[in-house]
Amino acid sequence: MSRRLRIGFAGCGEVSVEKHMPALAELGQIEVAAVADIDTARLTYVKRRFRPARMYDNVAGLLSDPGLDAIAVCLPPALQASTAIAALDAGKHVWIEPPIGLSASECDSLVERANRSDRVVMVGFHMRWHRLVREARDIVDSGRLGVIQSIRCVWNSPRRDDKLHEWRRYRSTGGGALVEIAMDHFDLWRYLLRSEIAELFAIAVDGRWEDEAAVVSGRMNNGVLTSAVLSERASHEIEIEISGKSGRLKVSLIRFEGIEFYETMTMPSSPRARLGRLAHFAREFPRALPRMHKAGDYRTSYRDQWIHFEDCVRNRATPLVTLADGKTSVLAVLAAEESATTGKSVALSS
Repeated sequence: MSRRLRIGFAGCGEVSVEKHMPALAELGQIEVAAVADIDTARLTYVKRRFRPARMYDNVAGLLSDPGLDAIAVCLPPALQASTAIAALDAGKHVWIEPPIGLSASECDSLVERANRSDRVVMVGFHMRWHRLVREARDIVDSGRLGVIQSIRCVWNSPRRDDKLHEWRRYRSTGGGALVEIAMDHFDLWRYLLRSEIAELFAIAVDGRWEDEAAVVSGRMNNGVLTSAVLSERASHEIEIEISGKSGRLKVSLIRFEGIEFYETMTMPSSPRARLGRLAHFAREFPRALPRMHKAGDYRTSYRDQWIHFEDCVRNRATPLVTLADGKTSVLAVLAAEESATTGKSVALSS
């Protein structure tokens, strides 16, 4: 395939229009050739902003388009698995926004269908391509932190009541912090620590919608303790802190200079540590300037995952993030939801 990879978007919601399509507009080797959405006003907006060649007011029309190589499935969670299966039935490669389903059976149906196909299927955990996440993983792998004992995460992503779709208001349809936010952290825990989740305990707070905020704690199979504070009300923040016996790594994923390493006996308030942070800022600032107006490394992670998908399609390679990874995160969400309901810790099957 020497021409551009032609993508059709099933769903023109916020993640498609504000994240994926702007990232793809920077790439010459991939074309957003068609889009589908039941909201005609949304289609008009997408047409004006990104000028796809074809627009459909239903997904069936998109899937039958012979001019598409792949489908990006970015629909409400209840429609994800069935649409991805239909895309495979239509002979398309599939990129799917997590969650890949709302139940283990939905995930299994999609995995089974994908196993009978020669098409590439990739799950969109874009944070694995974040520059600072990759730096953090390299540091963990290097052994500089020593024996890892804990990982602590914060992810705040505020949502406005007047902009919230109905499905986002309820846990059962894929809304709330335990699905929308925790799922990405569960994948990052596995990616950074190279281990599986053993058990989870969760507490959630409801407001005008379910699970507006949540706290999740747990343990990995390798013994590392985990915790995450999640909110769809608090101001934007994405932080990861990994603590080991030899050092502590703090990563802020919305700051270009947001990676800090401290040896165990180093005080962050010490003159040496403060000067080190200033020097790090000065080194990173010139490199960050070209990315600042494009939401920095966060946005770049979307672009880079699409580069990876395109490479996998052209070379028929296995993606870095598979349906098995997608299912594992869904199972972790289901365990967290069960814990939040019962008030008990829930073990995940290995």
